Formats: sequence, structure tokens, C-alpha cells
Amino acid sequence: MTSVPRPIPSAPFGDDDGSADPRVRAALEEFDRAEGGPANVLAALATSRLLIPIVAVPGDDGPNDDVPGADGSGGRADHSHADMATVLTTGRDGRRGLLAFTSVETLQRWNTEARPSPVPTRTAAEAALAEGADALVIDLAGPVMFSVDARDLRSLASGWRPLGTWQGVGTADPPVAPSARATEAATIKRRVRRAGGRLWRRARRTLVR
Repeated sequence: MTSVPRPIPSAPFGDDDGSADPRVRAALEEFDRAEGGPANVLAALATSRLLIPIVAVPGDDGPNDDVPGADGSGGRADHSHADMATVLTTGRDGRRGLLAFTSVETLQRWNTEARPSPVPTRTAAEAALAEGADALVIDLAGPVMFSVDARDLRSLASGWRPLGTWQGVGTADPPVAPSARATEAATIKRRVRRAGGRLWRRARRTLVR
């Protein structure tokens, strides 16, 4: 693994307590059981947030002369200065992935000392591309690891959103707004009227004959 000292601004998420988005968790669990496909996970991720781990890495300012032994004369060197960095992992095939996690719990499975930086999934995808990564690796230490690769990574970075309800995350979707329900009802009524009109015209032609 390599550390990348590039800042990723965190975003406020109201009363976010560090738990996984229920839609994302449900989609990942169904994906793990082979009851749902990766499209379900991507649909849930697209409107969620992720936690980017920030870890401490040794700074490059050189030794601190105020600490005994920092000049090589014996004693203890100063390692207190550190930079904060995101983390890239390299797979067996040589591809690199930026690490991200769905919750504080899954992040601590990987590293208990990493600091979570909450960002929209789109921001995480943008950061992965900016670092030249080939993927966004989610929940590396489980319980369900998921990798957003290539085309899907670019889609999330461009702001892609699902147009409909994906199987496996529909039960966790927020309630439909009254205005949306009214629009849908009006659409159904128009379709019924059109279908009824066609049936009436067919019946009329039959009676005329």
C-alpha cells in the first residue's frame, strides 16, 4: 500500500454517526449472497457517502534539533511530525485502487488509527481518478469488499444517478414525495384514457360492420 499526501476535503453530513447507509449495506449483502448484481450496489452508492481513510505518514521536514539525539549524537529522534495522507492499494494484477469505506466500523476493521473523512461517493470517485487509480476499493477488510472499476468509476465521478429503483435497494429507498406520486398517477390516467379510446374505436368499427 502507498500513502498519497493529497488533501480530500470532507463534507458535512448532518447527524451522520458513521454508520453505513442502509441502502448500500443491503445492496452489498445481497451482492455477497449472489442475490443482487453490481448494478444494485452502484445505484445505492451513487446517492450515498463514503469514508476516505486519512492516515499519518512521516513528514519530510527533517530532524528536529530541539530533540536530544536528532542530530545523530545519540538519544531519541523526533518522529512526532507527520503529514496526513489517503491510501492507495495495489492488486496482484498491478492495478491501483483508492481505499474507501462504508462506515467507521468497516474502516476500523482495516486500520483502527485511520481517521475517517466523509465525502459524497462522487467526490471519492473523482479523487481516485485524480490519483491515477484504476478503481475505488470499498471495505477492503470486509465484511463485503466491492471494487468500482474503470467505466463505473468514471460514471460515478461524472455524477451518474440511477433513473429507477434497482432490485435489492428499493425497500430502503426514501418515500416518494406527494408531487411525484401525483405526477405518476396522472401519467397512469393518461395511459388508461388512451387505451380506453383505442378500445372504443375498435368496438365502434366492429358495430358499424
